Amino acid sequence: MTPMEGLLIVSVLFMIILLSGHPLAFTLGGMAVIAAATVWGNPAALNMFLRTTTSVGTNIVYASIPLFIFMGAMLERSGAANDLFDSMYIIFGPMRGGIAITTVVICTLLAAASGIIGASITLMTILALPAMYKCKYDMKLATGTIMAAGCLGTLIPPSIILVIYGAQAQISIGKLFAGGMGAGILLSSLYLFYIIYTIITRPESAPAIDPAEAAKYSQGQKWFMFLRSVLPTSILILLVLGTILLGAATPTEAAALGSVGAMAVALYNRQLNWKVVYQCCQLTMKTTSMIMFIILGASMFTSVFLGLGGGDVINGLINGLEVNRWIVLFAILFILFIMGLFIDCYGMLLIGIPIFTPIVGALGFDQLWFGVMFAVMIQISNLSPPFAYAAFYVKGVASQQKIMIPISELYWSAIPYMIMQIVGVILLCLFPDIIMWLPENIF
Repeated sequence: MTPMEGLLIVSVLFMIILLSGHPLAFTLGGMAVIAAATVWGNPAALNMFLRTTTSVGTNIVYASIPLFIFMGAMLERSGAANDLFDSMYIIFGPMRGGIAITTVVICTLLAAASGIIGASITLMTILALPAMYKCKYDMKLATGTIMAAGCLGTLIPPSIILVIYGAQAQISIGKLFAGGMGAGILLSSLYLFYIIYTIITRPESAPAIDPAEAAKYSQGQKWFMFLRSVLPTSILILLVLGTILLGAATPTEAAALGSVGAMAVALYNRQLNWKVVYQCCQLTMKTTSMIMFIILGASMFTSVFLGLGGGDVINGLINGLEVNRWIVLFAILFILFIMGLFIDCYGMLLIGIPIFTPIVGALGFDQLWFGVMFAVMIQISNLSPPFAYAAFYVKGVASQQKIMIPISELYWSAIPYMIMQIVGVILLCLFPDIIMWLPENIF
């Protein structure tokens, strides 16, 4: 059997099993064992899998994952987001679209403080959606803003996606964090541009809050509320990102500092107790276990993929192409977009890295730049139906708030923001320095 035939058999079986609804981690690991025993026929495969398990379990980079998750969970329960929203609601609420703009700004700050999209979307659905519903916002604008802005944690450090990408692709996580900041701020700006454009063209879609609500507070009280709410989160961001970008700490060490800092924020807001710590530890354990199982299964699958000659097949295909390298890159981005319709973010990441990273390297693209572009495509996947995880978060939490929104309406509300994301991809291709400037000048 030729390498191409073996890879086709394994790929087809993998897609059939995955689309049948089986968990990704067990599908990857199970297919690796079956393919190694049958198609590959390598008797040493089990020993190789043991070495893979040891390598994944002892990689110090992965220690940052539970720490960042704990930090995000603790920040979610600290009340910092509530204070941020309350202060910015009073300041920006009296202007049209003020709550939507507030949502984007807060989600950007939360992304830089936690890196977990589920926490941001859940919090803003609880805080911002009822306020926009009360002010009679266009629900497509309201829910689309929450979904898109809530996914910024995919890009803006400390992003779990970028941590995993750096560990798998052997790229500096600090440089990925620096590059992700440029791309994340670009997308955040595009979302604000769309909101402002909507306010200008359809002012009735984003009314202002009742002026009487803001009139209860003096100008001095408003600024005091704002500074009191922003200061703790800003210190936490500087503690985590500043130590990484200045080279004072590794991502793992910065994650540990961030976890302590998040507990300090919770203590500052009088929300720190044993119940909160227990809940954060429980969530961290569950989420980390899920991620690490997927990483292990993907690492086993990658070993078999390379053992079957996957790397040689890909190199042969690339060397045989006589087209512009940008056409190949856009084909890869389109494949990632299609993958995002059916596979979750970790599946995209861990299946795509061994396949596409060698290709972009052979084409002469910067690996760091492509890593951030990969994260942008993952962010798009969180909004793209049918498996739009951001829509599922909003749907579930909104139902608890007694706001019933059909899932089809959530899909449609994501479309304008997906267009903004595609515009962002084009801009990042035309102006790669948006990603590369910060890592090149800091490191």
